[in-house]
Amino acid sequence: MSSQLYDVALEDRPPEAVAQQGGVLESWYRQYRQALLLQIQGQVKHRHIAEELLHETFIRLSRMPALDTIRQVKPFIHKVASNVTVDYLRSRQRAPETESDDVLQEWASDDPEALECIAQQREIDCLRAAIEQLPPRSKETLLLARFREMPLREVARELGISQTMVEKHLKTHCKNAAMRY
Repeated sequence: MSSQLYDVALEDRPPEAVAQQGGVLESWYRQYRQALLLQIQGQVKHRHIAEELLHETFIRLSRMPALDTIRQVKPFIHKVASNVTVDYLRSRQRAPETESDDVLQEWASDDPEALECIAQQREIDCLRAAIEQLPPRSKETLLLARFREMPLREVARELGISQTMVEKHLKTHCKNAAMRY
């Protein structure tokens, strides 16, 4: 269920139901805090991040309607914490590392052309990294077909494979590279 639906569900509930849910959450927080913190910290390795994710867990729980109807609280709350942690770890895989002050200073330029040039260079660097992660045959296929602009028939002849295989390399592996890019 999306968080928008949770927000709508909370808005439709009477204030006393929301207050009752707050008491349930407070009780759960006291009861499960330490175990959840250990679980999360085991996955992220940093206590301060684990604390933030623990708080995010309870924020998500606060958005869920009818918490008092949950019969198996411990597995439920641990699953929510696990989902929050997995979401965080996935976002870290997609997000670039923190940039140095020099790079941030470059972005602070008032010149729009300089910003565009920096953005283009970053895109090129990301694309280059995605291409480097391709299997060797797919990388070679991509370079011949797209950068040397060879027809697929000639790429197939050059690599000693069928044109169908060339198309398959381009479609499968290059699509994956584009998704990473």
